[in-house]
Amino acid sequence: MASPIKIRLASRAYDGTLPILRGQMGIPRFEFDITETEDVPGMFAGMFQGRYDVSEMSLGELIYYTSRDKADFIAIPVFPSRMFRHGFIFCRKSAGINHPADLNGKKIGFLRWVQTAAIWMRGMLIDECGVSAKDREWYVASMHHWDDHDPGATVEPRDGSVIRMIENRGKTTSERAESQLPTLLNNDSVRRLFENPREVEANYFRITKILPIMHVLALQKSLADRYPELPEKLFRLYCDAKRWAQRWRRAIPSLVEAWPNHYLAEEQKLFTVDPWAYGLEANRHVLDTFLGYCHAQGITARRIAPEEIFHPNTLKLVE
Repeated sequence: MASPIKIRLASRAYDGTLPILRGQMGIPRFEFDITETEDVPGMFAGMFQGRYDVSEMSLGELIYYTSRDKADFIAIPVFPSRMFRHGFIFCRKSAGINHPADLNGKKIGFLRWVQTAAIWMRGMLIDECGVSAKDREWYVASMHHWDDHDPGATVEPRDGSVIRMIENRGKTTSERAESQLPTLLNNDSVRRLFENPREVEANYFRITKILPIMHVLALQKSLADRYPELPEKLFRLYCDAKRWAQRWRRAIPSLVEAWPNHYLAEEQKLFTVDPWAYGLEANRHVLDTFLGYCHAQGITARRIAPEEIFHPNTLKLVE
């Protein structure tokens, strides 16, 4: 009997990945060598540097490298992490910012430029909130999730805005972030830009039908070339794991919420469809919006279509 084919898999412990990480679900002939981690930048860097065969990856980073023909990995239309981002925008109480449009003329900073959450937030501020991109200066501590990124690479926004680096020589990205960014929720001098983020985010979904994608499942191209059946098998595995998680979430009492099914029922009324759907077609409108933001912000070296970021064997897959 042939030995199983080992796959180095890195992931966070989401409810939708637990049965895979715990060995309850797998793929015949393949065996996962699992790295379970909360170090998200380190996980992305490990995939970028070839230490993992399969991993969740920043959607923004994957698109950045794909558009420059520098990616050794390719995506599968599985999205382990999705999150609304309006509630993650903070402002100083003393800055006189009462409405999002008041951000015009103000300094706006982000941890990284090629960071999916930041790409979404900049795009939403411009598209939805009346913030002007023209002559806008954005401040960032670094370009990528890892420090040993493309030496000499340049990113030039196409929407008229300008990137300003927060200089803090001799420190890593994480150290720079700690020295520049306060612990916002515990800082009395700052507040959320949107005081009612859940209501704002719910209305955003009603209008756009978008629950922003943060991470995508990525696979090393060399492994996909050796085992062309693997991309579809991974897609099916993660679909099964997601369905398991959705059943489990409704059946098991929570140690965090007293009425979890009440909140799930309320969300179902809002969403009406599965906002966590896997597959290209079910997410084309989300990806088209995000790729538009990437083009405007210079994340992409050229315009790319959603089909370019996914393995060809997965383009027509649906749950």
